Amino acid sequence: MQLNPAMLRTMQAVVLVTFFMGLDASYFSQPENVILKDNLWYTAYWKDKPKSSSPSTDRTWDHHPSAIQIASADAKESMDYGKLMMTEEETITQNLKEKKVTLARGSPAYLHQVLFRQSPPKAKEISKKGYIMNQATSFLKNKLGLDNSRATFDLFWYDQLCDGTLSNDGLSCNPNMRYRTANGSCNNLNNPSWGAAFRPFRRAAPPDYGDGVSSLRLAKDESSLPSARLVSSRVKSIRSSQSSYFLSVLHMTYGQFLDHDLTFAPLNKGENGEAIPCCPEALGDDPVLHPECAAIPIPADDPFYSQFAQTCMEFVRSAPAESCNFGPREQMNARTAYIDGSQIYGSDQEMMNSLRTFEAGLLKAQVTNEGMELLPANTDLNSECNRAEQAAQNRFCFRSGDNRLNEQILLALFHIVWSRHHNKLAENFKKINPSWDDEKLFQETHRIVGAQLQHITYNEYLPPIFGESYKFSRLPPRSEYNYDPSISAGISAEFATAAFRFGHSQVPSTLDSVDESGDKSCSELSSFFMNPFDLYIKGNIPKLMRGEVRQSAPAVDATFSREVAGNLFKGEGLFGMDLVSLNLQRGRDHGIASYTAMRSICGHSSITSFDDLKGIMKDEVIQEFKDLYKNVEDIDLFLGGLAETPLSDGRVGPTFTCILSDQFMRLKSGDRFWYESSSAGFNIYQMNELYKTSLAGILCETIPELKEIQQWPLLVPSPVNPIYPCSSYYRLNLNVFAG
Repeated sequence: MQLNPAMLRTMQAVVLVTFFMGLDASYFSQPENVILKDNLWYTAYWKDKPKSSSPSTDRTWDHHPSAIQIASADAKESMDYGKLMMTEEETITQNLKEKKVTLARGSPAYLHQVLFRQSPPKAKEISKKGYIMNQATSFLKNKLGLDNSRATFDLFWYDQLCDGTLSNDGLSCNPNMRYRTANGSCNNLNNPSWGAAFRPFRRAAPPDYGDGVSSLRLAKDESSLPSARLVSSRVKSIRSSQSSYFLSVLHMTYGQFLDHDLTFAPLNKGENGEAIPCCPEALGDDPVLHPECAAIPIPADDPFYSQFAQTCMEFVRSAPAESCNFGPREQMNARTAYIDGSQIYGSDQEMMNSLRTFEAGLLKAQVTNEGMELLPANTDLNSECNRAEQAAQNRFCFRSGDNRLNEQILLALFHIVWSRHHNKLAENFKKINPSWDDEKLFQETHRIVGAQLQHITYNEYLPPIFGESYKFSRLPPRSEYNYDPSISAGISAEFATAAFRFGHSQVPSTLDSVDESGDKSCSELSSFFMNPFDLYIKGNIPKLMRGEVRQSAPAVDATFSREVAGNLFKGEGLFGMDLVSLNLQRGRDHGIASYTAMRSICGHSSITSFDDLKGIMKDEVIQEFKDLYKNVEDIDLFLGGLAETPLSDGRVGPTFTCILSDQFMRLKSGDRFWYESSSAGFNIYQMNELYKTSLAGILCETIPELKEIQQWPLLVPSPVNPIYPCSSYYRLNLNVFAG
């Protein structure tokens, strides 16, 4: 049976409508899709307007900046102080190395840190400049006796303090270029650094730091917030995990894969990239604490960690972003913001080149003795992922455009799918266009893969999250697409650090594997963290893919699997990290506004007491929040957003819907190379081909052993999402792309 695009869209609608049958129509009312005001709007709006003579207390981006007179001598003194603090930080880092004070190799905390350390040396230099500015701002704030609000909003307006050569600034862009740059620069011709790698995250809400500049967020009464681990252990245990009975585990994997295309905030690193120890037991007899440490206290009566006598969880702060202005700390995004396949190809030219064969447009691959095409091997035995016993069998961890691909086996598998897909397209292009050289073959294939990623994301991944009434997630005719250069597609801090981490609650405790006859086996997910070696075993790739497309993902809520909330990266040990605690602490590290502040910015009802949460989230969750937090305005965005009752035709509540919707609208309207835009260069015939793209078709093409799969692999099979033979799915006709 050959399915045309109209039939595919009808099938999707039937699946969604069937799921929502019986819901009261009143539940479908949702806020209008809007682009939120952010710090870019704030800067542009107030740039040429007079500053107020009296400070404003408003904590939104409508805050009217007040005039602050800063003597040049004070500015210089503050910069000198910042440089002095940078020197002290480097001295502490060097001393830790000389004394060999580090984390135990292979420990969960060590593995977590090294996952985020592998970024270009450029990130280290950028973070040094950012650290100097943060320290200089704190010094100036104290010298001038400013309150937190004025430090956050008003110091920014002092003249730039560096030469203006921020990462990707001063770029010369070719407006007629056919292909994206590797690092995302020059997408927006008016603002070439928007959405480029190594730029600061945007902010949908003003930052909330304890000192208004860089210290971790505090409670409303200026006391410390409750331990992130205490909050995690209490809220996540309210009820046992439920199945969504709707989304497949592949939906979780796709979300992680997409996240690695969009976001990566590097951590601070020790000398030569070593892990930084922050807990007392790791520091030993000479506890010199690194200034970028923010270890998480574990309560003595912790329901899980107390049995292992653990009182502290390692945590190192994200590296600061570069800045030429006084003002609050920002973090850098080392990925391009755009949906461009940078997790496949890399976010800089050096990485991209290292993954290419420079022959026939192909990406590098390894072919096993059994004839399986896998990703190229990382044969460095010093790599924390590789194991001597596996290397002896010629099995190594993999390389791709994002170094986190080995984090869990299903993610590595999905990387293999897209690498194979690129190479199959390139091989077919070569047959159709024998005169094309390697560069032309690579770039044209890259362009199509990026377009297909965008199509699948908006046509298959997003609709179940938002529901069909969110019109931006449905694909309009091309004539309705308008690129808007005034919109930045840059990733917001709230999206990266809270809202798009909703997928962590979708992580199952076990992974199913299904053979060709339908027999199922399952394994603990934690056994596959940093352990992709089963992908070398012939037959395992189709087994794992069958398992994850048929297995239901847990529901999106404030409940988490023990595999991520205690056993993360546990390896052969007895326990691992708690991802929920890490997420909460990361939000505080990044100065993310509280749940109630972000909810107000999204235009939802104000929350001034715990009683105001009734009807928004379950009563037992409200009670736990009331027991944990002194004030309702203290609730962390990550858990507050997850705890909201989902919109009736979506998977997340109104606050996360707002943040996610804002970002995905930007990723579409703010991308000059969005596949439906004229700059992408696809004609109407080529667009019609791209509209026929389906994830099922790509999975069948790259894993032919599957032989069959359901129409919508991100949804579990059902009577309205039946399994069809692979021969039913459309294959892209590359003849229309012939040059």
